[in-house]
Order: sequence, then C-alpha cells, then structure tokens
Amino acid sequence: MRVAITGAASFLGGRVLRRLAERQERDDLLVVDVAPPPAALGVRYRPLDLTEPAADQKLLDLLREEEVDTFLHFAFFTNPRRDQAHAHELESIGSLSVFAACAAAGVKRVLMRSFTAVYGARGHSPHFLTEDTPLHPNPALAWARDKREAEQHAASFARRYPDMRVTVLRFAPLFGPHLHTFYTSIFDRRVVPVLMGYDPLVQLLHPDDALQAVDAALATWPQGAVNVVPRSPIPLVSALHLADKLPVPVPHPIAYASSDLMWASGIADAPGAFVDYVRYPFLGDGARARREMGFEARHTSKEALFAYLAYRYPGPAAPEGRGEERSHADSEATA
Repeated sequence: MRVAITGAASFLGGRVLRRLAERQERDDLLVVDVAPPPAALGVRYRPLDLTEPAADQKLLDLLREEEVDTFLHFAFFTNPRRDQAHAHELESIGSLSVFAACAAAGVKRVLMRSFTAVYGARGHSPHFLTEDTPLHPNPALAWARDKREAEQHAASFARRYPDMRVTVLRFAPLFGPHLHTFYTSIFDRRVVPVLMGYDPLVQLLHPDDALQAVDAALATWPQGAVNVVPRSPIPLVSALHLADKLPVPVPHPIAYASSDLMWASGIADAPGAFVDYVRYPFLGDGARARREMGFEARHTSKEALFAYLAYRYPGPAAPEGRGEERSHADSEATA
C-alpha cells in the first residue's frame, strides 16, 4: 500500500502511524496534516490544513503526485471544542474535502475514524446498536453532529464511487493508559455527580483493542460502518465504585443546567448535552466486526478501566484490581 494519513498527531492516529512504520517501507507512508510526525519515525510529511479554502484541490494534487492508493482519515477531535466553527470546518467540511479528493484521484481505499457517540444516547434506543441503526445524536451537540455529517459524506461517496472502498470504524470511548479525555476526566475526581435514577451500561475500549481493530480493517476492508467495542460493558456506577469514587446523585434537570453553566464559564470539560451519555446507554453491537473483520476485543470494559486507573494512580496505594496492563501510547491530542 501507498498510504496517506491525516490526524497522525492524535492518540489513535499516532499509534496507527507507528504500527504502519514498523511494518512497511517508510517511503510508502505519508503524513498529511498541519503538524509533522516525530522525526524518529522517518516517514514523509506534506503540510495541509483541511480547514483552509481549496483544501480539496490541494489534497487532490498531492494524492495524484504521490500516487496514493490508501487513505486513513483520523483528523477528528476527541474532546469537545469551544471553537465550534473551526471544529465543523475540520471534521465535516474537511471530511468532504478528503472524500472528494480521494474520489477524483482514484484512491482505492479510504478508512475513516468515527465514534459510537454518533448514534446518540436516548432512552428508547435498542440495547445494542447495529450499524444500520439511524444516527440521532442530540442536535444541540455540535461535537457529535459534525461527526455524523462526516459519516454522511463517507456514505454518499461510497454510493457514488463503488470502486472506492470506504470503511468507517465507530469506536467506543477509548479508555486506558496515557489517555486524557473528557470521558476519563470523570474518573479523575474523588466525588462524581451521577444522575438520580440512572445507571447506564457503558463501553470502555482499551487502546490496544482499537489498534488491533484498525489492523483487522486494513486486512479485510469491510464496506461501510463497523462498530469497534469491548468484550462487555459495565454499569457506570459500578465503574465509579471500582475506581474508589464517591457517586453523588443529582436530579437530571440540574445536571444539564449546571453543566452548561460550567461549560460557559470555562470550568467544565463538556457542555450539558453530554449529560445524555451518562444518562442513557449508547452501546454498539460488535457482531459485524467479528463476522467481517474477524475482530473481537481482548479486553472488557472493566479491564480497560483498571488499565487506566493503574496508569493514573500508580504505586502501592492503587486499589486492588487496577489493571496489570500498561500501554506505550502517547497522551491524547487533538487532530
């Protein structure tokens, strides 16, 4: 493969780049991004900002010049951004530019990162969400809306250009060593507000499993969206107890209002619409990944939680059972 990758400065994109650099000729790897890759990797770099005007034409020229046949698109923000216009330009409009350039350049395969959060968290959703479940995130949540639009672009180009293989991996929330996201921040507090009367199951995906899923996708190239989820979920309150946290129940109307207020004040890690994801489950079904990619996660959500806690609270003071595993990944970064 002659591979180009965006989002190589992100946690998962960086790990994928390092894995590829170990396995194939580095001259066949090209980072296309605003930030160069680590010099130690020895891979080639072409600067490109997907939020700039005419980014699609610039990318098209680059892909033709480099004769790229495989494109990996990981340029997405894991954490919510206060500059919503910039995030929209990168994730929605930037993804449109990526697919337009890939189609025009005759790129054979495109793999795009996505998130199970695009399903939305709703009380009437099926217990486990298959890939053909409609995507209905909270319309007030730009973070999820942009990612849903990126998926819509992917599906549209897959229909219009059947010779271009388009794979979208919907990852459950990554949870493990060296990760720092709005989701892991819940477990960084001693006292954690929870919603009175709600205890949803949550899926926590170990980073090693996420990397193995990318490997499996690059080997099999399933068409369309595929959920990437851990072996089993865990109730949110049980996870907090295992982490030695103190859950404090609050009425959900107060949680939404106070989260929005703290977000507006620059205190909170996420706006109030994210409360949906600790109120209702958004569990991806992993059957298609097993059937078409031969992928099944090695770790449960509980094991991913323990791995994160062992990293976050090292030493003999760590509660019993906090994961034995360690990861060598770098800290989470925005694309």
